[in-house]
Amino acid sequence: MTRNRSIEQIILLEDVAVLIASLLLARLVHARLASSVPGLKPPIAFGEYAHLLLVFLPTWAFAAERFGIHHLRTLTGSRLETIRRVIMTQAWGLTAIAFILVAAQTALNRALLVVFAVLSTVALLISKTVQRRWVFRNRGESVALLVGDATDDVVAEIARLRGRRIERCPSDDAAALGARLRAGPVDEVVLAGALAPERMQRLVALCAEAGLPTVVRIDHGHAGPGDLALPLPVVETAAGAPYLVYETHELDASALFVKAVLDRTLALALLVLLSPLLIAVALAIRVSLGSPILYVQRRGGLFGRPFSMLKFRTMRLGAEAERDALLAQNQMDGPVFKMKNDPRVTPLGRILRRCSLDELPQLFNVLAGQMSLVGPRPLPLAETRALHGGHRRRLAMRPGLTCLWQVSGRNDLTFAQWMTLDLEYVDRWTLSLDLAVLLRTIPAIISGRGAR
Repeated sequence: MTRNRSIEQIILLEDVAVLIASLLLARLVHARLASSVPGLKPPIAFGEYAHLLLVFLPTWAFAAERFGIHHLRTLTGSRLETIRRVIMTQAWGLTAIAFILVAAQTALNRALLVVFAVLSTVALLISKTVQRRWVFRNRGESVALLVGDATDDVVAEIARLRGRRIERCPSDDAAALGARLRAGPVDEVVLAGALAPERMQRLVALCAEAGLPTVVRIDHGHAGPGDLALPLPVVETAAGAPYLVYETHELDASALFVKAVLDRTLALALLVLLSPLLIAVALAIRVSLGSPILYVQRRGGLFGRPFSMLKFRTMRLGAEAERDALLAQNQMDGPVFKMKNDPRVTPLGRILRRCSLDELPQLFNVLAGQMSLVGPRPLPLAETRALHGGHRRRLAMRPGLTCLWQVSGRNDLTFAQWMTLDLEYVDRWTLSLDLAVLLRTIPAIISGRGAR
């Protein structure tokens, strides 16, 4: 077992201990609440629901393994991503309890479940903060030897993902690597450079002789930042030999159905909740700009099918006719038009765009099934038709209100970076990815980064 995995298993055991301690604490808190709050049922004997742990804990541990809340790369990564993974793991465990209660008709106070859910989630997030600090503090004790050329950014990313201190090997020669392995302790070797197959095999064999895990970079054919045709590969084994499989992400029909239901449900709830804000913005546009209040534009939807996208009007009348005269000032490469200080945008429009309030009418598009809450942003029809090659794969998902591009800098990114993020979303889509994007959307709106 590698040092990473042994540490991660210890962290997972710590998480389970935190969970059990939270259950005991929740029972004490619930008992105190039941004695002081009228209407709350008194807690039942612990032995009557202790057997639920036999189902709940394995389910929770499976979810924790799936979402990787104990992995070093999670602990050393984004705090928001750690929070998301903890919440998703908790949701799996609590769903298991709900199914057990319904199936077995077991009597259990709902108030106790709520107290347990809150206490255990808070306790886990606190433990993740402590574990994160411990990992960073003890990183220097674990060494990953990097062989081959790599930029400082790549080295920093490997250090974060592997949770180790990175040391560069002076040469990718087998003799130099062997000398370094004999000179002092190394926990793993990372082959980060593009190596000839024969040399790579010699280096891997050398590491295997020393009992060290080897992390090997796979060059899957990207010739440059604009070359996006190949999806990321996965490894499969046939007849004892590993094969790289290049396959566009096959979307799960049942997960897409859940996504569609959640889209419409949340869109309807948001329309009701934000109706005062929608009315206020509409009145502000009517008073300051006059009619029309909405700007309706034909955009490319799923597989490029046209639909009428709604926005609050942020430009003066006749703005579309002025677009051709401004093409020379386009600040975005590729077939799209973006301009930082577009003279057609009104003062009120700049405020609406800065806060992304102009996009709120698209909740009606989501309710109609033309858009999703999360997905690649829809482009005007002319720009949609100008997409070519691998870029057209972004049309395989329903367009969305927000996306990876939206929360990663928007117009501060190049067109190639934009397309890369869209294709990453399409190729790696899951419901949990949607949740991650939604959680990152509010901070992105507040910061206003890349908004124009």
